[in-house]
Amino acid sequence: MNRLVKVATVCLAVIWLSNCNLLPTVESPSDGAASTTTPPASSEARSPSTSTQATGTLPPSSLRPSTTSPEANSLALYVLELINSDRAQFGLEPVLLGTNPAAQIHAQDMFDNYFLSHWGTDGLKPYMRYTVGGGTNYEEENSAYSGWYDRSVDPRLYAIIDPKQELEQLQYQMMYDDAGSNWGHRDNILNKWHKKVNIGIAHDSRRLTMVEQFEGDYLELAGPPALGNGTLSLDGVISLGVLDSVAVFYDPLPLPMTQSDLLNGPQSYSLGTRVVTVLPPPPPGYYYSQLPENAVEASKWEVSGGAFAVQADISMTLDQHGPGVYTVVVWTKVDADYVMLSNYSLFVR
Repeated sequence: MNRLVKVATVCLAVIWLSNCNLLPTVESPSDGAASTTTPPASSEARSPSTSTQATGTLPPSSLRPSTTSPEANSLALYVLELINSDRAQFGLEPVLLGTNPAAQIHAQDMFDNYFLSHWGTDGLKPYMRYTVGGGTNYEEENSAYSGWYDRSVDPRLYAIIDPKQELEQLQYQMMYDDAGSNWGHRDNILNKWHKKVNIGIAHDSRRLTMVEQFEGDYLELAGPPALGNGTLSLDGVISLGVLDSVAVFYDPLPLPMTQSDLLNGPQSYSLGTRVVTVLPPPPPGYYYSQLPENAVEASKWEVSGGAFAVQADISMTLDQHGPGVYTVVVWTKVDADYVMLSNYSLFVR
């Protein structure tokens, strides 16, 4: 019997740091933030500038919560146990099982279409799927695949697998044999800020796919971030750190992808290209100088305890980049760390 091929890949959102000077003091408030991990970057092509409908919406969704069998629930709980066992060995708090359907639907998509990727056949990246699935915080995804990619192969050439053993081996590989992925899986599993994990598993007797989509639980939005007449508006409550800045990242609108596209595409994903950094207005008598090209000053920046409300005119950015996916990121500062609390995607057509 042939051995099954075990392949896994991970990507975490990429953040950039840049400072601006607030005169006449020597203080330098950050216009951005860094995640607690440093994954590899992948660049994103920009679409030609076109007339943009100044409203962000979610796409018609193929992400529908699926009915899970008792076996699927049992396997998800088993993976959760493995994850929390690994976290416990490093003194980290356990994560809870999440309810976002994106992980399960991506696992099924990979299984049905014989591929391993963070992109789906609909062209959506993980944070886009997470948003469409109802997620409002941040996400970071591990994906894994056991089996073969040629759907014409006779399955009888391959050994029958035990799903629990296969999941255990994949989890072990991500934790202790992950040098090929620059230990990105391990870093994701051991991220101290994670609060939940959404688990997706699809398998038959000879192939298996698994998705671990970790998320935070520190941001409660009053409603989805809105784009109206070129103005970005969002408000809510944060339960971790102090609001530092808000940024917007751009991706072209997703297009359907073939199996070949997915197998030969990049093995990592990022939040696209940062096109806006929203900064709070400076205190009376002060002003910003040498701001980064993409920085804009908020027209509204209200913070009271954990509650916040932010508005900013980003019409120039919308006109420049045109239709696409505009992902809203909220950063807070926790002691010396900058923590990303959201990656909420708005689809502008």
